Amino acid sequence: MKNILQIASIVLLVFSSWSLKAQTENLIKFSLQEAQNYALENSFMVKGSDYDLKVAKKKVWEAISTGLPQVKASADYSKNLDIPVSLLPAEFFGGVAGEYTPVKFGQTFASSATINVDQKIFDGSYIIGLGAAKIFVQLSQNTKIKSEIEVKDLVAQAYYNVLIARENYKTIEENVTITKKTHFETKAYYENGFREELDVDQVMLMLKRSENQLSDAKRAISNALIMLKFSMGYEIEKEIELKNNLEAFINPLLISKTESTELDLKNHIDYRIVSTQLKAQKLIIRNEQAGYLPNISAFYSYGKNTSTDASNVYKSNVPWFKSSMIGLKMSLPIFTGFNRRSKIKQEKINYKKIEDLKYNTEQSLKKDLSISYNSLVNAKDNYENDFEGLEIAKRIYDRTLVKFNEGVATSTELSNNEQQYLNSHSAYIGSTLQLLNSKVAFDKALGKL
Repeated sequence: MKNILQIASIVLLVFSSWSLKAQTENLIKFSLQEAQNYALENSFMVKGSDYDLKVAKKKVWEAISTGLPQVKASADYSKNLDIPVSLLPAEFFGGVAGEYTPVKFGQTFASSATINVDQKIFDGSYIIGLGAAKIFVQLSQNTKIKSEIEVKDLVAQAYYNVLIARENYKTIEENVTITKKTHFETKAYYENGFREELDVDQVMLMLKRSENQLSDAKRAISNALIMLKFSMGYEIEKEIELKNNLEAFINPLLISKTESTELDLKNHIDYRIVSTQLKAQKLIIRNEQAGYLPNISAFYSYGKNTSTDASNVYKSNVPWFKSSMIGLKMSLPIFTGFNRRSKIKQEKINYKKIEDLKYNTEQSLKKDLSISYNSLVNAKDNYENDFEGLEIAKRIYDRTLVKFNEGVATSTELSNNEQQYLNSHSAYIGSTLQLLNSKVAFDKALGKL
């Protein structure tokens, strides 16, 4: 029986190892760049802007198609329930002069078929419309690029949050392990008469506090991963792993002492968007002005018709009579009650409004770059100070722990210094996240994200 249990245990252990190895191999790992690339393909925000771009491209063809020949065909079949009656002078039929004889003109069944072709020759609105459709595509392309930048920003922040949450969990977990050991030793000393019960309770209180913090830190990792997967457009239920660690992002920032603050406005997406809006508004004005121009088009029409008392006109021997026509048509607005003039003035005012918006965007981008640069420099300083503060707080805590174990320091001192260490750690975690996010904000303001 004992041998059977041993064999079963070995088999279970081997199977578990294989299962764990298979899960690890199937676990998809992402670097930050790979996570951002994945998001650009799968993010809901990017997909939505991509659909808008496809619609915009179709609208170009929609605009072009209105200038192509427009061919329409029509056919009808009718039955006269009551043939119209006309009154003719009776004397035409040998009757009394001054009287009228009712006569029915027409036949019971009738049918006709016509085909019409229209072709624009000159239409100012059509010419402007083609340009407007292309501008609309540019706007949609810029909007998509803007969405991609926003998604990369969100993914970066979410990626950093996961790394920060794991770093926080690691430190708190180490502290819980130390506190558990301290509690075990303190309790043993108390049971042998070398410690007071107050010391045991104080260390236990420290342990409970640290365990609560550990639970919070564990949930923070789970929530950060959920947000990362959501921002990537990744399935929430599936597991992922991260390739990068904090040092891969922090160290280059600390080594680099200077940052380029040269802003290339023409390549910044926000500036390009408002510039395209200005082009679109100019076309709107031209379109309104084109309303004063004549519209010229050519047309051609060909048709046949017949009528008979037989219900099936298509199989009867009645003749079909042809009709055809070709010509030019021109329309020219002469007076519209100053309606169009008013519209042109309104659109010119809107043009000036967008010009002001363009200037404001330029100044806003310069302002954002300056502020984000200052924030990045400040974040570096805060990080370095908090990192040094954390090391100092850790040394103080470690020395106090040694003194406590030697019976020199009190449990209250140990608790206070532990809390000081944890507070310094929280400040360090906060400044680390702030440094990373400041770098992303700076790159975004610079137009390089």
